[in-house]
Amino acid sequence: VDLITDIYMTVRFFNTEGQESFGRINACLVGITMTLQLIVAYGQNGKKLSAFLKDAICIMLGLKPALDAYRVGSGAEKEEHHKLSPLHEMTIFKVLECVGEAVPGSIVQIYALILAQDKNWDAFLSIVVSASTIAFTSSMISYDFDTSPNLRVTEKLFYGYIPDKYWERGLCFLSLMSFSFAHVLIQALSCALLAVLNPFWVFYYIAADMALFFLYKLTKKDFHTYANFSGLTRLIVSFFERFFIKIMLNFTLMVQLRHPQEVGGAPFLMSIMTSLAVSVGAAYAYENDTETDADGEGSSARLDSSTLKFSMFSLYAIWLSSLLSFIWVIKKSYLHTFFSLETASEFQRKTVMSLKDQDDIKASYFFSHPDVREGWGDELLRPWTLKNWDRWEDEKPAWFNDTWIEAVPNEYIPYQWRVIYKKTKGRVDDEDLKKRRGSIGNVGELVLGVKEAK
Repeated sequence: VDLITDIYMTVRFFNTEGQESFGRINACLVGITMTLQLIVAYGQNGKKLSAFLKDAICIMLGLKPALDAYRVGSGAEKEEHHKLSPLHEMTIFKVLECVGEAVPGSIVQIYALILAQDKNWDAFLSIVVSASTIAFTSSMISYDFDTSPNLRVTEKLFYGYIPDKYWERGLCFLSLMSFSFAHVLIQALSCALLAVLNPFWVFYYIAADMALFFLYKLTKKDFHTYANFSGLTRLIVSFFERFFIKIMLNFTLMVQLRHPQEVGGAPFLMSIMTSLAVSVGAAYAYENDTETDADGEGSSARLDSSTLKFSMFSLYAIWLSSLLSFIWVIKKSYLHTFFSLETASEFQRKTVMSLKDQDDIKASYFFSHPDVREGWGDELLRPWTLKNWDRWEDEKPAWFNDTWIEAVPNEYIPYQWRVIYKKTKGRVDDEDLKKRRGSIGNVGELVLGVKEAK
């Protein structure tokens, strides 16, 4: 539905005198989003051209969300040529769609509606549909992650705030969606009002907010992604990942992004306060703008004061009532995750400490970047590997293969086994040794999907 209304509005902009530029902007946003999705699809399926072409066709036809939903809903597992699990892949594509097209498209449509002499209901309906789609997407992502049985086991300190009773889960999702719906419209309207006054103000707002967020992450030594990249690649991936998730948070308040490995609890709370402050400031500045436009009318005359106030107060009422409903229904033991100062490394340390006999989950930490275990790896993981290595050699669990052994630092492996493996600098140097076990499992399969969110 959102795609249909976006296409309709783009065509309508092109056919309306004076609004052709809005149509070009919408078309460019769709093109940019598709390009980004094609790049991600290639990275996901680069080793299998036929799989990439299948995804590429779905992207061009607008069917990728349905394909991803089918894969996740049917319980499809990560295949050998994949870089990401189906759930993680679906999440990335939804974020790209929201940040690249849906959110800026909503701002453009509201901006065009404000400037239009005739306020048409079809434009208003398109805006509501876009906001509803964004809200549903962000809420579903948060809901899927929190209700994942695997994640509730592997990261039980974070996942589990949604209650178990059906009616409570329904109320929680409804609260999430209406909360996000109101926030999307508040933010989009605020940016549109700022753009009417001065387009650079939108840029200044986003740039200042992003700079503060990056400064916070750098100060906490928590800027880099924990995906196992290195050098310049890691820096570039970290920058774009942080940028996209912060934009997604600013415009949707997707609660999943409060995870320490994403934005974090404290920045999540700060985004709420900043967004509300900017919305109030934008509305005030718009109402009190006295400059005249080409028709000799005040720029704020294009949207009368009563309409603006009614819209803002209505959205604030939905926002606040939904927030209170959400806080009331969730498990209160998870409230601290919404304002926590924990870094990703600190959170992972607590998570590992909470794991008992779950060797497969602990083993997965060696496939993240070494920074993820900096400061606690020697304390928690090294004694664990040294103590259990002989047992693993006897039992040979599925995850205990050469791929995993290659990822383990030398000092975490008993000396006698390092000699046997003929390891050099933490890597197996004898290709024949790689055949001593039947098969080498895919990295993502080692934890049987329990790390699919990260």
